[in-house]
Amino acid sequence: MKKKTKLLLLRVLLGVLILANMVVIFLFSAQNGEESGKTSGEVTKVVAEVTVKDFAQKPAQEQTKIIEKMHPILRKLAHMTEFGSLGALIFLLLLTWKGSVWWRFGASLAGTFLYACTDELHQLLAEDRGPQFIDVLIDTSGALITCSVLLAVVLLIKHKKGKKSSHMQTTHYEIKSTVKDLRLRLALASDLHGCETDEILACLRKEQPDMILIPGDLTDDAGLRDKDNACYQFLRDCTAIAPTYYSLGNHELACYHKGNPWRHPHPRSVPAEVKARIADTGAVLLDNESVLHGVVRICGLTSGINGKKNEPDATALKRFASESGYRILLCHHPEYFMPYIKETDIELTVCGHAHGGQWRFFGRGTYAPGQGIFPKYTAGVLENRCVISRGLGNHTRIPRIFNKPELVIIHIQS
Repeated sequence: MKKKTKLLLLRVLLGVLILANMVVIFLFSAQNGEESGKTSGEVTKVVAEVTVKDFAQKPAQEQTKIIEKMHPILRKLAHMTEFGSLGALIFLLLLTWKGSVWWRFGASLAGTFLYACTDELHQLLAEDRGPQFIDVLIDTSGALITCSVLLAVVLLIKHKKGKKSSHMQTTHYEIKSTVKDLRLRLALASDLHGCETDEILACLRKEQPDMILIPGDLTDDAGLRDKDNACYQFLRDCTAIAPTYYSLGNHELACYHKGNPWRHPHPRSVPAEVKARIADTGAVLLDNESVLHGVVRICGLTSGINGKKNEPDATALKRFASESGYRILLCHHPEYFMPYIKETDIELTVCGHAHGGQWRFFGRGTYAPGQGIFPKYTAGVLENRCVISRGLGNHTRIPRIFNKPELVIIHIQS
């Protein structure tokens, strides 16, 4: 059977189920107050017999009290179930067409809400029954629950499919410079967290940057201490493409530990053997220090996060701000820019850490460590001086939603 025919049959089936659901709701609403109460009362008695211990052995008066207590709750749950199934069926039908999952989610809730309104108006025709707007909200809440579950399933499926396919995004930003004849093409690869790097390296080879900048969270402290960790091969591959500069994020400094995020109240220093291992790859580790690359001076501002505060090394920042040349600062934390870096005249700062806010809606992130809920600085360019990457990896079990891993290419031009 052809795909189009199967799709048509599925739509017809869902349409019939929606119509049947609406008819059932209509028939129940057509009952008068006595009939409706009798039907729901019988159902409540059956539920009580199943759920209440020794219900049959209790005196008739006590049984009546139990039924009267359970009756209004079960009526509301029954309505939520009816409209929950209606909303879910509408959502499933709309999912058979292409488009944003969010408008289909909203349309399903809107359709259910409208039918709940007509259902309450329909009860005007039934004896001893009348409309209540609170019942409309209760009915719609059933649809909200079922549609939200379906939405979560759809988003999870999309996330798993994204993991199996090419899903990295390359973003290009142009930064204007006052330095005459300065033209640079920089690759910003932040927050890899030990992710697969084949696609990243392929993109870097295609973009052919003049420099590769890694502002922290390439891996964690355990990864750096493991001489066979894949991060070292990644650094070797990067240096084969372009000069590579690497600064330290909070994960390299052992600030986060599973089950106890503040196990070490103060960041660890990087062991000498780890620094030697990084140097052997050809990459340059910048731990609150700077180097000169042609007319460009590059500094790595090490993460200052610990159990008591989250601020950079003021001495290192002041020292770099006083140096000459076109200055590029690798700074893991974007929240450092406004209170600490903006007041300097450092030409360019590159950051990561925020992971784009993890879930992005309407171009805004929902949460970032160090900034909290609805953070301001999760991606993009601030004041033509600070570029924030959404990062390339994900070290949590919480999926990234509407937030593709991002390799940033920065074009500096006079």
